[in-house]
Amino acid sequence: MKRLLCLAIALCLVTVPAFAQPLGEAQPLTDARYYPDGSDAATAGYASTYRLPQFVETDETDKAINAYFSSLAASLADAAPPDGAITAQAADGSPAGYTHLDYRVTCNTDDFLSVLLSSQQFLGSTQTESWTGLVFALDGIYAGKPVTLSQAAGLEAQDDAATGSESYVSQLTYGLVWEIIQQQEAAGNAVYDPDLTLDGLKHAFSPESDFYLDENGNFVFYLQAGAISSEVNGILTFPFSLAELLSAVQ
Repeated sequence: MKRLLCLAIALCLVTVPAFAQPLGEAQPLTDARYYPDGSDAATAGYASTYRLPQFVETDETDKAINAYFSSLAASLADAAPPDGAITAQAADGSPAGYTHLDYRVTCNTDDFLSVLLSSQQFLGSTQTESWTGLVFALDGIYAGKPVTLSQAAGLEAQDDAATGSESYVSQLTYGLVWEIIQQQEAAGNAVYDPDLTLDGLKHAFSPESDFYLDENGNFVFYLQAGAISSEVNGILTFPFSLAELLSAVQ
């Protein structure tokens, strides 16, 4: 009973609608680097570009978020080309290989800012895409910092129920995603790796970090292309509201 009461309180705290005062977006951080060194867009064999968000600074929280992305931009500027980067130009004169990092703001409310980074890479004849979700708290003790799933859901206190290295809310997430996978396979609506097990799913992604928030505040979990099904299926997503996550409580 005590646990159910705690969960009910957490649900009420997180799902009460907020009067959204979104952060204003400022000029994004951008850069383009061409390889081999000394080449430019017209002569390079490989290009590395990025676009990262910045926001209008009205308080220390906004400054901290901007500093996070500025630091990320600095690390990208120092990064070397990946192994296998092509040095010859494509037929149209553009770089034959590239990596491009871009973003979109997926949630912007009083409580959270969610940014989804998308990295697209082309090497040889293969193009790949990978995601990184970042959710920043805009108030409370984590203001200005990226938060985990447990922190965003307000369920850190429930981790006394967790076993091993899995958080409580991760256990709920794995259970729900696994249930959906089994239902989709039974209905013939999706094809996953035939040898996929629940343990395999747990090795494929981490709910604590592999998520972002959508415009309605739902938690959207993602698995990179090829993690549990063919790469042609792309990145897989599983969205849940907090109420749906808590419905998994037995």
